[in-house]
Amino acid sequence: MQHPTACSCSRRHFLRGCGLTLTGFGVASLFPTPLIQHALAGTTPSNRRLLFVFLRGGNDGLNAVIPHGDPQYSTTSRPTLYIPPGSAIDLNGFASLHPALGDLSDAFDDGELAVLHRIGYNNNTRSHFDGQRIWENGDPTQPQLFEGWLYRYIQDCAVSAGVDLPVFTVQSTPPVLLRGQEKFVNVASPDNFNYIVGDPPRGKLAGAWRGVADGMSGLGSYAPVLSQTGVKLADTLDEYQSWDQANWNPLDPISGWSLFPVSPATNQAGFSANSYAFFTSLKVAALSLLESDGTNNGTRIAGTQLAGWDTHNGQGQINGTQAELLSWLAYGFRSLRVVLSGAATDPRGYASIWDDTLVVTLSEFGRTTDENGSSGTDHAAASCQFVMGGTVNGGVYNCDATTWPAGVMYGVNGRYLLERTDYRAVFWEILRDHMGAPGSSANAVFPEYGSLGLAAQELGLIQV
Repeated sequence: MQHPTACSCSRRHFLRGCGLTLTGFGVASLFPTPLIQHALAGTTPSNRRLLFVFLRGGNDGLNAVIPHGDPQYSTTSRPTLYIPPGSAIDLNGFASLHPALGDLSDAFDDGELAVLHRIGYNNNTRSHFDGQRIWENGDPTQPQLFEGWLYRYIQDCAVSAGVDLPVFTVQSTPPVLLRGQEKFVNVASPDNFNYIVGDPPRGKLAGAWRGVADGMSGLGSYAPVLSQTGVKLADTLDEYQSWDQANWNPLDPISGWSLFPVSPATNQAGFSANSYAFFTSLKVAALSLLESDGTNNGTRIAGTQLAGWDTHNGQGQINGTQAELLSWLAYGFRSLRVVLSGAATDPRGYASIWDDTLVVTLSEFGRTTDENGSSGTDHAAASCQFVMGGTVNGGVYNCDATTWPAGVMYGVNGRYLLERTDYRAVFWEILRDHMGAPGSSANAVFPEYGSLGLAAQELGLIQV
């Protein structure tokens, strides 16, 4: 009979159990590259942080940020989807928020939310695959490029130099935004990213990873990288477990509700159980930034996604598929603002990092101006974005009488909203003016940024 404290797990079983093949690290995160090495150690990283949420599927910007000042937004163009002004949230007398976005109102009123419209790029193919890659790789001329602009920023600005956990994402696979030679940690199943056994077997397994390459012959130049991979795996698991995310439940100081509804017990807001995965990923992304304050893990970039925005059928008006997703997004944004500013009721007492943090959405395209025959909308071009944080110049951009001329809702092929600002101009402002990237890095991050004249489209989003 085996001693109860002995470990009977093979290393392969150990990995499967903690979900490192598909549900823990993204697969790519397990493969070593030279930049797993903490080269350039000693570089002092900025305290600025960025958290992104990719709205996958193509969010209908015309019903999220409604151009009520344009008479072409009407029951003629949208017989079942039209939202009357009296049911929406007025922003500036021209633009309104969908009523499901009510939880964004406080941030907007306090000048910490920028509502952007008509964001996109020329010649959008209206393909989900092309659109998502282009928004993530930063080069509309290369829809098949699997290298992210955010990755290029990290490399060019040495954001990961000497840092144990500079980037932390929570989604089903590592995002293209961060793909490149260096591999970063992506957790697909936060509740399963763990050892399958407790101590003492856990310590034995962790120790085995740290010495996995010791004494092995014939490895040549691969030995140091294999060794570092084992150490990084064990260190990352230990760091993550120290956060104890499953038992972190910060509360709203006003309502007393859980800021992240991840279970029936924490769902005082009454959302569908389908929302729990999103709120869990958002909670863990936020926690990675909070835990980086004053520690050596140094997480400066975190992100996740929210899918389901491909509303060809039954999109809904005040209620429905889009409205439900918008309500999750708005609640999540408000929760981020509360918890990252140190205002949550939370026995852990995290210090505020709000003045150093920016939260931004992405989505591959908007939807057709006219609704289709299935009470939904089809793939289109430009859409809206939300940018929130302590350094943001809040307000409405590209959705007022001076930036929304007549006919713009049908400005592309007589069907689609015409873009006014290239998405690369938005993100370069964020990287330069919020994250501190030097101006000389623009063309490295976004190829031909200068020669394309994209600087002329910058909006002045960030306080400098």
